[in-house]
Amino acid sequence: IALAVQVFDVEVLSIVEMGSDQVFWSNDLDMDSLAYGLLLGFVGAGLTSFGLSILASVIYTAKNARELLSSKGQEVQAKVLAKELSPKAVELPQQQQQQTYAMTRQFYLVSYVFDAMRNGVTCRIEVRQRKVPSFVWESLKEGETVPVRFLQEEPCRCRITKAAEHEQKGVLAMRLRAVLAFIFVAVGIVAAVLSVLDHHVAGIILWGVVVFFSAVWQLTGRRLLQMLCPCLREKLQRPWSPLFMHGGYVLCKQLDPNAEPIGELAPVLPKDVEIYSFSV
Repeated sequence: IALAVQVFDVEVLSIVEMGSDQVFWSNDLDMDSLAYGLLLGFVGAGLTSFGLSILASVIYTAKNARELLSSKGQEVQAKVLAKELSPKAVELPQQQQQQTYAMTRQFYLVSYVFDAMRNGVTCRIEVRQRKVPSFVWESLKEGETVPVRFLQEEPCRCRITKAAEHEQKGVLAMRLRAVLAFIFVAVGIVAAVLSVLDHHVAGIILWGVVVFFSAVWQLTGRRLLQMLCPCLREKLQRPWSPLFMHGGYVLCKQLDPNAEPIGELAPVLPKDVEIYSFSV
């Protein structure tokens, strides 16, 4: 009996030692292994945070569109000044069946002008080279009018009505951006899970902390900093744009205070004047 008890104690001690070697933080005791776990967590956090930022841009674009289409917005007839495809198309040569093909990413840009009341003064607002969906671009003709929505408190915040109606659908309208966001978030989560499966608690903690603060920044970061530092309120103001890229340029010119927002809609700047850098 004593021999059996001794054998049993040895087996229990072996099981306990094996279990202690397999706890999920065990690999963090080794510095090289700890660095590997932190690397997994850091890479996963970066990918997840980038995916969240892309998703935030989709939500922000849809929010702007819904605001323009709400009672805060107003509709006006704008004159189409120009239509063009983005000159910054990227060509990617591919070899297939001993022939050369090129993949070109094109952006559909449109310029338009309209009159509106801004702070009680009649202003002429010109939007240059702003990206619109391809089906909206194809329906426009230079010299003709198109419905445009703008915010009554700030007419410089404007969008072609059809484009705003499309973008208010959010993820359903911007599927490519949504898919990219999902891929980055999913790959980041996989990296964090691999860190746990490899018995690294430090990696998952790093991932959780970085992703948490990234989400907080996307939700309330700018507002919180504006509350804490009123002197930086203007610098922390989010630059308004309905798009992730090719937001275009917005020009505003004050007209005669007694003039009505009608008449010949001429551009604010001549067409041959190129804009390379402009901030509003």
